[in-house]
Amino acid sequence: MLDRLRQSLAARLAALYALVFALGTAALFGVLYWRLASALDARERTAVENRAADFAAAYAQGGPAALRAHLNSDTSPEVRSLFVRLLGPDGDTVFATVPSDWVETSAEHLLVPDGWGGWQAREIHSVRVPRDAERDFAVTSLPLPDGRLLQVARSTDSRAVLLAPLRRAFAGVGAAALLLSAAAGTILAWRATRPLRAVAVTTQRILETGDLDARVPPPGGRGELVSLVQELNTLLEKNAAHVRVLRETLDNLAHDLRTPLTRLRGTAEIALQDSSDPADARAALADCVNESDRVLHVLETLLDVSAAEAGVLRLNRDRIDLRTLAERGASLYREVAEERKISLALELPATPLELQADAVRLGQAVNNLLDNALKYTPSGGRVVVAARREADAVLLTVTDTGPGVPLAERDAIWRRLYRGDASRSQRGLGLGLSLVKAIVEAHGGTASVENAPQGGARFALRLPGGTTA
Repeated sequence: MLDRLRQSLAARLAALYALVFALGTAALFGVLYWRLASALDARERTAVENRAADFAAAYAQGGPAALRAHLNSDTSPEVRSLFVRLLGPDGDTVFATVPSDWVETSAEHLLVPDGWGGWQAREIHSVRVPRDAERDFAVTSLPLPDGRLLQVARSTDSRAVLLAPLRRAFAGVGAAALLLSAAAGTILAWRATRPLRAVAVTTQRILETGDLDARVPPPGGRGELVSLVQELNTLLEKNAAHVRVLRETLDNLAHDLRTPLTRLRGTAEIALQDSSDPADARAALADCVNESDRVLHVLETLLDVSAAEAGVLRLNRDRIDLRTLAERGASLYREVAEERKISLALELPATPLELQADAVRLGQAVNNLLDNALKYTPSGGRVVVAARREADAVLLTVTDTGPGVPLAERDAIWRRLYRGDASRSQRGLGLGLSLVKAIVEAHGGTASVENAPQGGARFALRLPGGTTA
């Protein structure tokens, strides 16, 4: 239990909150205590200095007699509580007034040198200043113009004793505030780290059960942790989508390779059987070669798509004319179009559409679009290959009059081995469009599809190639 608390982020945050609060409060009290004690000392010192200046002014008017008369005329408690002493240049006391609460000892008669080599008796009075743990002492000395020294003092309450109630109050209030801050810090830290605990629970659920649909419950409010939860849920959704695509890809690959591999195995078994006709064996071996070529074609296409998506597809770029690729593709598929009674037309500009590209790879993309258009265009339909230059790109479109592409499948048709319900009856492996997209993006372009205004689908390849002068 203790180890769990020590490892808990909420507990550590709560302890940190309480520590910061305690240090901040102690520092604030220390500053206030010091300022208050300094203010009290300054007030007492200023009061004594003001009285000393007042007495010095009286002395300046008539000497010691005037000073004594001033003291006798002022009967206020404040003046009566002052110790006032006038010292001569040699340190002798001219006169002194002692507050009644000060303790004056009895006079002592002592022999002191008389300055002529003899001794004389002098009465010495001693006064005990009341300064102890509960009393303090404020004193100031003011030199007078005639060389004498005026001393004024006052007994005051000790600062430690005076401020003791404040210290006790702070200790009690500080302890209560510390406990309250610890409790509030625990609650706030627990609430603040709730999204992190939800993330941990969801992650553990995914690891233990493999449930890719698990998501972190979105917390309320705003902040970094809320953004973290949202980003994590987005990441989980993308990962789940990638896993679904991978599963679909593997299922489609297994389905599409099962037929040629089964035929390959069956044909090989026929060739191994004893036959009196060598021509049958040669035909069986030829079928084996054709089926193996088909399997190799699927694998090579998959490798090309993976290399293009990873950005490592090797391109032999050269200055080419996009019109030439369109004309070659149309020439290659014109016979197929005529056999299916499909009109194949070209709409190309008179000026060249030059760009830096790999003629073989880009021609492969154009041919795949033509093959796809002819595959889904019914007899009597029309396929148009058009190209034009835009401000910063060249655009090639292949438009057909087939059934078009449903809106829900416009993103999925570019995935590897994807075949919609309408294409299951058609020949092919579902790699043509994914290869088109991979080749175009490897050239820095984009591939898109939309429904044509007159019906059917319109595939567009937009490739970088600025306006020529």
